[in-house]
This record gives sequence, structure tokens and C-alpha cells, in this order.
Amino acid sequence: MSKIITATTTARRIGPAATFESLTVTGLAVLLTAGLSLLTCLFWVLRFSWIRYREPTQGILLLCGHRLVHGELSDDYRARLVRAAELLDRHPDLTLVLLGGGQPSEAAAGRDWLLRHHRVDADRLVLEEESTDSLENLVRARSLIEKDQPVSLMSSRYHLGRLQVLATQAGLDVELIPAEPGLRLTPDTLLNLLREAVFLCWFVSGRFWARLARRRNLLQHIGE
Repeated sequence: MSKIITATTTARRIGPAATFESLTVTGLAVLLTAGLSLLTCLFWVLRFSWIRYREPTQGILLLCGHRLVHGELSDDYRARLVRAAELLDRHPDLTLVLLGGGQPSEAAAGRDWLLRHHRVDADRLVLEEESTDSLENLVRARSLIEKDQPVSLMSSRYHLGRLQVLATQAGLDVELIPAEPGLRLTPDTLLNLLREAVFLCWFVSGRFWARLARRRNLLQHIGE
């Protein structure tokens, strides 16, 4: 039976006013830099989307979930799960941690799909299904990791750049693992890359403002 991570941190919630404040700061940052801040984030996202295809052999493999559509897995999420199943099959010292909350949770949906479609030992699966976003996923998953234990973090290539920033924010030293052998520049991928750059710009700008202005509610939301 797969394990479930119990909540070890206080749930982070950000209200509408704080969301509007951080979005306003981000918009001003983009405007005052003539778009340079957003272009910098896009370059960062693109840089990590081209990283080498690699294969962890031991330790913890954190797998990012993806939003379910009417309870069904997206193509991106299935691609991540297929890659994870291949790694588990080849490397018996790997433990897979499925990340993603919701109702039903992304983590549980991913586990069920793996057990239906691949020969995966349920004892090697751990679920983190309490969180509401990627940063909280990583903060909660941190309680699983022992000192000096290798940790890998897998997701779609377009997602890796923002994950690198979020993992650092969560205090995790991870090796990024792309789910795909290479980057295919389809219209959907380009849209996802741009979306990730916008989210990254929002996070970085909001964090800068929260630290500068000592906005406690925003700092709490990012784990500071």
C-alpha cells in the first residue's frame, strides 16, 4: 500500500487583496523595466527546458502532478508518469513521491494510473496530496528527505525553470529530471513556456516586494 505524507506545515493561504497586491507589483515591474523582467524570466525558463536528459538511480524522485480535467489525467501528466514508471522499473533503489493536491488529488490519480497501467510496487509510492501549489508541494515533501539523501525532481521540460527557483525557496537541493527526451517546440509548448515565465515573474517580483516592504502575509505564503 502506498504511503501518504501527513501535513507537517501550516497550510499557506493568500487572500484576494494580497494576490492583487503582488500582481500589481509584477505588472509595475514589467512596465518599469520595459518588459525586461519578463524576458529575463522567459530566458531562464527556456534555459532549463533544454537541460540534458538524465536518469536518477537511487534516493527520492519527486514527481510533479498536473491539473486534472474532470478527474482525468492530462497528456503531460501521463508522460511524466510513464517516465517515472520506466525509472522505477530499472532502478530498485528509487522511491517515487507523487505531488499534487485537489479533489480528487493529482497524487492519488497518478498512483491509481500507475497501478493500472504499469508493474509498479505500491510500497515504493508516496503521496503528498495536501498542497495547493508547487511550492507547498516541495515544502511538505521536504519532511521525507533524510540528510545526504539524493533527491531528484521530475516534470515537463517547460516547468523545470520555475521549479528550480521554487525548490531553492523550499530549501531543497534537487537534480532536475525532464520527463521528455527532448524539447518539442509545438504551439502548446510555446504557450506553456510563456505561461511559466509569467508565473516566475510574478513569484520573483512578489517575493522582492514582500521582502522590501516586509509584507508578512506574502512572506508567509512563500515560506519565509
